[in-house]
Formats: sequence, structure tokens, C-alpha cells
Amino acid sequence: MKKRLALICCIISCILVMAGCSFSLVKTNENFDEKVLEENTDSFVKSWFEYDFDSAVSDYADQLDDDTLALYTESGKLREKYGEYDKKEDSSFTITTDTATVNETILTSSGKKLVFSVTYDEAGNTTSWNVDKYESKGQIMGRAGLNTVMSMGIVFLVLIFIAIIIAQFKYIGNAQNKSKEAAPVVAEPQPEPVVIEEEEEDLTDDLELVAVITAAIAAAGENECTDGLIIRSIIRK
Repeated sequence: MKKRLALICCIISCILVMAGCSFSLVKTNENFDEKVLEENTDSFVKSWFEYDFDSAVSDYADQLDDDTLALYTESGKLREKYGEYDKKEDSSFTITTDTATVNETILTSSGKKLVFSVTYDEAGNTTSWNVDKYESKGQIMGRAGLNTVMSMGIVFLVLIFIAIIIAQFKYIGNAQNKSKEAAPVVAEPQPEPVVIEEEEEDLTDDLELVAVITAAIAAAGENECTDGLIIRSIIRK
């Protein structure tokens, strides 16, 4: 039990030390004093409402980069739509070791609100700014919920589409099997038997040989008559 308590105390001490270090690092930058940052942002916001963005766009369009030109054009439209500066309703700070951002909610003469975000570098100079329409937490949550529902709906539609495609695979397989069964079976052609033609012997020379042999046998015998003498076969050696 004592070891657990000691471990918990060590963890809490480390967290407090880290928080204290980060707090001290932020506080060491004198340019990030919240009061000074708020005053600079107030001056910037008031000058924004007094600045003629339309003239700047028309006169210096060739000297401005694309991002600045788009920002000036949008700012002119917002100022024309929302009217003049009325009062500041809220301000918040986001401060780190090297940057600071001030967000101010401004009520305009039209009754609508604008949100100004001005970012400063570690020297306290303005590096960037942005103006956007004010949205309440309910509007932000409603939009986030709508985006979530749309995203989930798209995912489910894709899954249903994939399931339908997979379900059609069995019908495709059955159709292929039926087409194979319906196709006529073509018998393979059998090879024709090879007929070997026997060449007929030319017996012309054999008859002459038979006559000679017969005469020789008759001369060797007691009588020279060849009647009744029949030669069955002749074998060459």
C-alpha cells in the first residue's frame, strides 16, 4: 500500500512540475502579455472595419498574392454584409512558447457577429489574421452531427452495394454452369486406320528360274521326263 501511495505521489509531482515548467516558459515571453495582446487585437479589428478592401483589391490586384487577394475580397464582402463595428462581446487567448492567438467575437451594426483570429509571433508582431462568421455551440454541434450522419450513411450505402454485388456471384456461377451444360459436346475425330498395301511379287523371273531348275533335276534323274514333277517352293540363300 505504501509503495502505491508513493508511486501516485511521484506521478502527481511530475505532472505539477511539467505544468509549472510550461507555465514559466510562457510567462518568460514579455511580448505575450494578454492585456497587450488584447489591445493590439482591438486596434486591428477597428482598423479592419475602417479599411477600404474594395479599393485595395482594384488598385493593388497585381501586387497581391492569391491568398491575400482572396482574403481581401472575402473581407470586403463580409464588411458590406455585416455592417459597421458595434462592440466586442468576448475574447480568448491561445498562447504557446513562440506564438499567440487572440480570438475576439464582435457584434456588428446588423446584429450579426464576426469572429476575428489574430496570430502573433514571439516578437509580438502580427503574422496572420482571419475573419469568419460566428457560430454558436449549438450550430457547430448540429453541423458536426449532420456531417457524421452523412458520413455514416455513405458508408452504409457502400456496404449495402458491396453486399448486393457479392450476392449476385452465385447467380453468375449458375448461369455459367447452365451455358456449359447447354453447349453440344463435339466428339473428337478418331484417327483413320493406316492401310498398308502389300506389293505384289513379280513372278516373271521366278518362272524362268523354276524352268531351269526343273530341267536340271530332270537331267540329274534317271529319266528326262518332267511330267509329274512339281516344284513347291524356291528358297534363296
